[in-house]
Amino acid sequence: MKVLIVIALLALTANAQKVKVSSNPAANFSKYKTYAWDQGTLPNPLIKQYIVTAVDRELTAKGLRKVESEPDLVITTLTATMSDLTMTNPSWLPQLNSINTGIPSTSTPWPVTKGTLVIDISDGKTKDGVWRGVASHTLENGPTGDRVHDAKQVEKPINKAVQKMFKKFPVQSKGQT
Repeated sequence: MKVLIVIALLALTANAQKVKVSSNPAANFSKYKTYAWDQGTLPNPLIKQYIVTAVDRELTAKGLRKVESEPDLVITTLTATMSDLTMTNPSWLPQLNSINTGIPSTSTPWPVTKGTLVIDISDGKTKDGVWRGVASHTLENGPTGDRVHDAKQVEKPINKAVQKMFKKFPVQSKGQT
């Protein structure tokens, strides 16, 4: 039993949320004052609203203003989940599995979903990408069919990921103060 607890804790720590931010080094972020969202869709409108609200909060705190037309920046959000099936041996030591011991037993499968949140920001005029934040292990739970439940499961990880992303926005270009 203790071994299972240790393995479970290791699995949780191995899947900690990771955030990476990149930007176009030629972009002059000081010229951007307004932004708007693209018309993209996500499968769950509640999750999309959590993302939009979190990003709006961060961009407003950075001094940008949301507009309906002719924005300096266009925000796009993407989500991706990857499902996998993990198998375990009845023992934590592979040497003690049923093939080696001769004791019949079965492997135990369980589904694992890893989710990624991407926030892309493009120049509103040139359409060139200027900034991207990527958070892995943010949308961990696969869809259950209950959109409200699914959204509540990812609300806190989304907020945490967006806060981490926007700590590094705007990027100061060389020569800016």
